[in-house]
Amino acid sequence: MLRKFAAPILACSLAVATGCSQRLPLEEAGETGAPPDSIAGDLAEYSDPLDITSFEVVASGGGYRGVFLRLSRFPEGISYSDQDSPARIVIDIQGPTGIELPEEVFPGRDSLVSKVRVTRSLGNLRVVLDLAADEPPEYSVHRMADWVMVRMRPIGE
Repeated sequence: MLRKFAAPILACSLAVATGCSQRLPLEEAGETGAPPDSIAGDLAEYSDPLDITSFEVVASGGGYRGVFLRLSRFPEGISYSDQDSPARIVIDIQGPTGIELPEEVFPGRDSLVSKVRVTRSLGNLRVVLDLAADEPPEYSVHRMADWVMVRMRPIGE
């Protein structure tokens, strides 16, 4: 049985070893040991402040809604809650925001999600989905790498 998996395991090991062998020689890193500018620029994207780069509200069959929030980086954590009268879903996304900015309001362009509000404070990005209802529908929040998805059931189900 072990022999059956030996070839794929060996192939994976070789692929990993080959990928690791493409490191820069020490002399190319410069006297300070810092990577050359071409690599330093690539590393800068990992230190970008946390922000929302785009969002989209998608209506699917049966009245379900998906709200997709694209982030500028991986978040450190996510928490969420909801409130009634009027209905809203509050999502707190933790990570280095870099600055504090007043609330920005964007139209939701949907019959259920009327607007999306974004507030940035140090270490927290708050997204509020204002809903055209008295009570929020059943929903779930999913973290997917540098995306956050909010999936909502149709109201009344």
